[in-house]
Amino acid sequence: MKLSVLTPSFNQGAYIEKNIKSVLNQNSSNFEHIIIDGGSKDNTVSILKKYPHLKWVSEPDEGQADALNKGLNLATGDIIGWINSDDYYQEDIFQDVISHFENESIQWIIGNISFHYKTLDVIKPDMSPDVSYKSLLNNPDILRQQGVFFRRRILEEVGGWDKNYYMVMDYDLWVKLSKKYQPEMVKRNYAYFLWHDDQKSTPRNTICQIKEINLVLKNNNVPFPARLLAIKKKFLYIIKAIIKSALIALGLIDKQYANIPFSVSRKTK
Repeated sequence: MKLSVLTPSFNQGAYIEKNIKSVLNQNSSNFEHIIIDGGSKDNTVSILKKYPHLKWVSEPDEGQADALNKGLNLATGDIIGWINSDDYYQEDIFQDVISHFENESIQWIIGNISFHYKTLDVIKPDMSPDVSYKSLLNNPDILRQQGVFFRRRILEEVGGWDKNYYMVMDYDLWVKLSKKYQPEMVKRNYAYFLWHDDQKSTPRNTICQIKEINLVLKNNNVPFPARLLAIKKKFLYIIKAIIKSALIALGLIDKQYANIPFSVSRKTK
């Protein structure tokens, strides 16, 4: 059983080599790593050229979902993993991933991830909440995308990733899949989410994220009051970000904590 890893990338030369090495540092040789770069202007391409095992393209695209669909078309594996260029895998997990898919009834699996706060060099383990269609509609914040693997055919069945979404193509995909198939929850750390200043998951993109989540919920016939409850955490996130920016401007919080949750910054000060 072959595993294909998809990595969309754009100007991530500072992080992508660690990503590549994390895929290489596994206990399985039956895999391929496909990197779909959006035409980076940094040193990304020069790094890709160092690794002859990679399948890669570097050309303008229509965003992350478009890149992932390109990668899926290039993939030859039965199992698909998706790890962004600034994130990385736990070593020696691929055999464990493959073993779950030996059960033909399992269509996708979700492992645990850890949050790596780069500025502080702090790693915080996190357990993925149980995922179902109902739980996703109630709480979009339960996604832990880095630790997920899919059978290729179910991705093709739902049409892959929707290019209309800039921020929540993963949430939209999970909702579509969970309508059809219940994921298997795996209580093992599979990946690391790197928390840094250049990522998409920042306060400035939260408004876009709220709009897109609302659209996914609306398309799934969730009533307006329930939609408001589902995205209330996003509004709280914006309020906290405004407060933190003010405290940083006043010199009450060090600017290195700008993109780090209050809970983490309090523990590490």
